[in-house]
Amino acid sequence: MKLLILKMLQAVRRYRTAVFGAVCVLSASFAFSQDITFSGSAKTAVGVFIRGDNAGDFSPAKETVSGEIDARFADCAVFIAGNAYFNALAADSGGSFSVTDGLGAELQEAYFSWTSNEFGNGLTAGLKIGRQITAWGKADGIRIADILCPQNLASLGTSNYSESRLGIDAIKGTLSGTYFSADAYWIPFFRPSALPFESWNPLRKALIPSSVGAVPVVLGDISKPDLNIANSSYAARVSFWFPAIDFSLYGYYGFDDSPNLSYVPVTGSPPKITVTGKYYRYGMAGFDLAVPAGAFVIRAESAFFIARALQLGQTSLGGCKRKNELRALAGFDWNKNGWMLTAQYYGDVVFAYVDSLARDAYEHGATANLSKTLFSETLTLSCTGLVRLNDLDGFAGLKAKYSLTDEISLALAFDGYFPGPKSDGTYGKYKDLSCVRFEGTVRF
Repeated sequence: MKLLILKMLQAVRRYRTAVFGAVCVLSASFAFSQDITFSGSAKTAVGVFIRGDNAGDFSPAKETVSGEIDARFADCAVFIAGNAYFNALAADSGGSFSVTDGLGAELQEAYFSWTSNEFGNGLTAGLKIGRQITAWGKADGIRIADILCPQNLASLGTSNYSESRLGIDAIKGTLSGTYFSADAYWIPFFRPSALPFESWNPLRKALIPSSVGAVPVVLGDISKPDLNIANSSYAARVSFWFPAIDFSLYGYYGFDDSPNLSYVPVTGSPPKITVTGKYYRYGMAGFDLAVPAGAFVIRAESAFFIARALQLGQTSLGGCKRKNELRALAGFDWNKNGWMLTAQYYGDVVFAYVDSLARDAYEHGATANLSKTLFSETLTLSCTGLVRLNDLDGFAGLKAKYSLTDEISLALAFDGYFPGPKSDGTYGKYKDLSCVRFEGTVRF
């Protein structure tokens, strides 16, 4: 029995190598087919902070080249997407400018998929194996039920929520019909959200303070779950679409993609506090719906979290307590004559609340996004706002994007973070990260 379990664990450890090796082999074989496409982009983003101690410093200073390959043969497909980048802030972090320190690459998606022919009342089956990104829920820019994919929280991306998703390494099975689709996921490999732990990252001080009182704080071990079958995560989604309503049901059991932090005092000369972290399991059940009504679409979404490990405050030296949590959102979209308006109200309540938690018992807020296209849709002006009603802190973003051609676009944007009248709140602690940035993109 022990030998069998050992072999199973070895097989799971070899899964990632085998999957992506198969993706590469199939990509090479599909290159001989006629149904293969390649697309990509090159993007420059440079900005400057405009407030506080960071004023005048660069915010983003990054060059990114992205590419996608989509190859299809018979009922199968291989999709690969990734990017290579140069981050000037990372390159300049060691005291002297180092090009190699600023270079990096990321595999966003790489999967093999198969879709069956129709059978039995128009049903089809599908299988997807590898790194994949899936969006859950119908909320705009707020996580309610959209917890399947982790996020890239290591960069200023509040106004680009959809671009912040990271892929999960999973096996997904699908059964679809005329009015429904059902997905089941097995996620054997844990992937956390990317957090700003690097010393050069200006976001780090908002996540981990440089000191508590006069005692310096240093980063210790952020331990991930061990790689074994018992630490797999599981998820499911069933979606229905009808002329008068679309709705989906969600379920998840697995690890939270953000760690709970603990602050451990270390005696010595001088004394210090070491920050450690751990990831915990929880369960989630949720739903969403969308109802069209003329030029409007009414949306709602909710998720109930079972025994989720919630962060304790720094006065308790961190750690966590398991609590049940309910998140919900209601909103609408309006689209007419080039105008688009999205407005939402959300609420988040913790049951059996205790004062030591690093949050309020009930947190709520509202968001709005308004955009307008001009000059034959070559110019898009947009503004985004979010206010957290507990402390009246918030975020505001302005952006003007102009398309020189279908392939080339330029954008100028402002991101502002504002504290509340009595306390910084959730967004106000980022106030010194308010910035103006320029973006140029070429697609090919």
